[in-house]
Order: sequence, then C-alpha cells, then structure tokens
Amino acid sequence: MDELTAELTDLYNEHYSQLLRMAVLLVDDRSAAEDIVQDAFVRVFDSRARLRDRDRALAFLRRSVLNKSRSLLRRRQVSRKYQHRLVQREPGPDESAHGVDRTVLAEAIARLPPRQREAIVLRYYADFSEAYTAKIMKVTPGAVKAYCSRGVTRLSSLLRERV
Repeated sequence: MDELTAELTDLYNEHYSQLLRMAVLLVDDRSAAEDIVQDAFVRVFDSRARLRDRDRALAFLRRSVLNKSRSLLRRRQVSRKYQHRLVQREPGPDESAHGVDRTVLAEAIARLPPRQREAIVLRYYADFSEAYTAKIMKVTPGAVKAYCSRGVTRLSSLLRERV
C-alpha cells in the first residue's frame, strides 16, 4: 500500500462516522446515507493520484456528501410529485414524558426545507463556522444565518407539535 492510499485509509477511519451522521441527518435514511458516503470515498480514492493535500480530501468528501444528498433529495421530490400515493404513518407511543429523543428530532429535521436542513446540520451538528458553511452551501454567511434562524424556528414549532 502506497503512502497516499494509507492516508486515505486513515481519513476513512477518522471521518466515516461523522460523514455518515451528516448524511443521515440530511437524507433521513441510513442505507441511502451509507451509499452516499461510500460513493464519496470511492471518488476520492479513484482520484487519489491528483490529490496532494489531505485537508482538501476531507473538504472534497464533505462537499461530495452534501451534493449527493441534495441529488437524492431532488430525486425523492420528483418521485413524490409524480406518484400520487399517500403513505399513512401510524402514531407512535406518547413520548411527552421523555422529552425529545433522537428519532423525533431526526423526523423534525427531515421535515425542514432542504436548504434549512443543510444549514442546521452543517452549523449545529457538524459544528462548522458560518463562513465555512456558507462556502460549502455556496451562499453568503448572511444566508446561512437566515436559513439557520428559520430552521430553528420551524424545528421549535415542529417539536412542540410532537411533544
């Protein structure tokens, strides 16, 4: 194994779970998120000869996961638009005494508009700065603040409905 391949293996071991959690929060489907993250790592591995900086590899992975998540969400949206089937969810057990659990929070995040969901996940889950989040999302820092503000407000109302 050459040095670059070893570095990519270390990158995989260090960041796979973080990227997977980010993708799960964005697409609300663990198996799809696993595919997204795995595809991102395969793309980096395939282009390893052109890769010189490990920090750029991580940035490329994050951007790739975000873009692939957006693509999946677009495909889902088109699919929902043209499939006229309604899926009824059965109400879960009363969880009001337990506060908000991860499942409820993940469902609420999944109900956010895509850009608000991306901003919330990148800012508060991945703990990126406003500037870095703006760079990843290709928007201004002010737009990130607006998306986060609206997203937090919407999450609060969604969680109040649920709890």
